[in-house]
Amino acid sequence: MKKRVFSSMFTLTIISLLACSITLSVVFYMQFSSSIQKDVRERAIMLKETITDDNYESIVISDMRLTIVAFDGTVLYDDDQNETTLPNHADREEISEAFLFGVGESSRFSDTLGQETYYYAIRLDNGSVLRLAKTMSSIWGMFGEAIHIVFIVVLAMLAIGYFLAGSLTKRIVNPINKVDLESKLTAPYDELAPFVQAISKQRERIAQQITDLQNRSQTIAAIMDSMSEGVILVNMQGVILSINKSAVEIFAISDSTSDKNILEILRDIELNEAMHLALKGQRSEMNLEHNDKIYRVYFSPVTDNGAIILFLDITEKFKSEKLRREFSANVSHELKTPLTTIYGNAEMLENDMVKEKDKAQFYGRIKAEVAQLITLIEDIIMLSQLDENNGEMELESVDLVGIAMDVTNSLASKAEKQNVKLTVSGKGSMLANRSQMVELFYNLIDNGIKYNKNKGAVDVNISEKTKQVKIIVTDTGIGIPIESQNRVFERFYRVDKSRSKKTGGTGLGLAIVKHIVMLYKGTIKLESTVNKGTIITIIFSKPR
Repeated sequence: MKKRVFSSMFTLTIISLLACSITLSVVFYMQFSSSIQKDVRERAIMLKETITDDNYESIVISDMRLTIVAFDGTVLYDDDQNETTLPNHADREEISEAFLFGVGESSRFSDTLGQETYYYAIRLDNGSVLRLAKTMSSIWGMFGEAIHIVFIVVLAMLAIGYFLAGSLTKRIVNPINKVDLESKLTAPYDELAPFVQAISKQRERIAQQITDLQNRSQTIAAIMDSMSEGVILVNMQGVILSINKSAVEIFAISDSTSDKNILEILRDIELNEAMHLALKGQRSEMNLEHNDKIYRVYFSPVTDNGAIILFLDITEKFKSEKLRREFSANVSHELKTPLTTIYGNAEMLENDMVKEKDKAQFYGRIKAEVAQLITLIEDIIMLSQLDENNGEMELESVDLVGIAMDVTNSLASKAEKQNVKLTVSGKGSMLANRSQMVELFYNLIDNGIKYNKNKGAVDVNISEKTKQVKIIVTDTGIGIPIESQNRVFERFYRVDKSRSKKTGGTGLGLAIVKHIVMLYKGTIKLESTVNKGTIITIIFSKPR
């Protein structure tokens, strides 16, 4: 406050001095200019009565410049310059006005003199024009001449203003600064009495509220800090009264958020609606997704005080239940389709509804569907084994190129039917379970064949470095749309369900591949372009 009062007073002093200096300079300049213009006009009128065509050179005016201009603008005489060197003056403002109206005047910087000059022209009886000019200092020139005096005066006034402003500021502010806020307040000025009274009342209310809040918070904090669940206590206005350590960790916030409204922290419409219901006395609960976790949130009203919000982490339970439901639904669906086909064909055969020549075809359908069921069950068993693997695997040094060659040989006839060329290149080995590596290559190459084009290709390249083994499987197939690329490793997910049914896919191949890669703590990356092909890159880190 002291600085603001001082700066305001000192600034006012500076503005006042500047305003006075500018105003006086303008007034003096206007008076000086008016005096010169009057002198020039009177001298011109006097000369008009005495001048003749042959006495130009006899006229001597020491403080003004005399110029005689013919009616065509030609300079006939100039007492300061050689008239033969001067340009035509017909376009000069004061000359043209004198020819038209008898008199003319203007002020400008003279090209000849290089100073601000006042010009007054009057038409003579013979038709020519007499012009008088007098140079005068501009307002800036006058100010420049007096600047040193003005500067000294302004500086002196500033020094006086500085000390006066400081003295007045101290006299105003010191009584306010001496007010003791810890004891009974008294107003240093009568004008501040209402303000002091308001502060006194507010201080009393705040002190009482702080005491109440401290008593409550100490009781609540002892309970909440020992809980693993997140707990937030709010008052009737939704302002946070207390928040425990677990809630601070859940929402990654500062534990100094007390006295803030919960809306500033929990920006969720459904959650805030449930909180308002709790403040009205209604219990409720809901699920909240936050930072890839799921919480069961319970809202409990506290009579006349607010509400308690409890956060229970149910992420693992929720995910497990979701996976179980999805897996059960998918397995049921995948089993129902072939069983329905088997049942229908068997029923028709049992009731002699099939001609003798068509029976082989029906038996073939039953056999194909049974084979599909067996494949599906084997894949489910494989996934189950991978999920429950406890690390007790038979590991050996396996030649990955050799395994890939064996798999391509087993799939050669299928590739030939699809008119797909299979190639294996590179070298590499790692410590792994051989059957799992066979399953990995089989699913990758089999997918490359099933979802390829006529005259397509599947290329398997294996490379080995000191610390890692890289497997790249490239095909020229139909590709995977960008919106499906993040989901192809999910169980039972199929990009093209009609084609998968035609080719006999179970929807578990890439899920098995991903689980095998995760089992060996590797990474898998998919790049695909529709109608151009897919590249799957797997990297296994080798133990040091």
